[in-house]
Amino acid sequence: MSFTSSGSNFTLLSGDEELQTLRLNRLYRDWRQATHGSLLPGREFLDPARFGYLDGMLLVVDVEDCEGDHCRYRYRSAGRHFVEALKVDPSGTYMDQHPEAEFAVQAMRACDLVVKSRRPIHARADRVIEGHPFRIEFLLLPLAEHTDAVSTILIAQLFTPAGA
Repeated sequence: MSFTSSGSNFTLLSGDEELQTLRLNRLYRDWRQATHGSLLPGREFLDPARFGYLDGMLLVVDVEDCEGDHCRYRYRSAGRHFVEALKVDPSGTYMDQHPEAEFAVQAMRACDLVVKSRRPIHARADRVIEGHPFRIEFLLLPLAEHTDAVSTILIAQLFTPAGA
């Protein structure tokens, strides 16, 4: 399943895809190996030693206050490459407080789909950050703790200057 929103292309992954970007494909493969049948990996999957190849490119988002098809998302931590690219550390803030409202809506929509489907999403988007165009590639991975409900979303973001 795929959908496009304001220049972003989102694909709901089914489990056997191979991603073209090697680092994201490795993360996706690691997540699939940690998934046991219908049981999603828990927070133990977030061991920093596991992700040296994505150093500074990860966001950890807590899933809170789910009502109906929507939840509220709080950034628990943000990697240094993310903070350097956006010139802000969102740790401790909510996704709906993001200074770019359109981006926040897209991100929350993707997170809602991850929570509802319990499946990863791969996305690509073009953004302008401080006047510079970037191609951003995302991988959103659901994690669950003690129940089947998604409690955390691990997000890998790779920023590439447009045209590079």
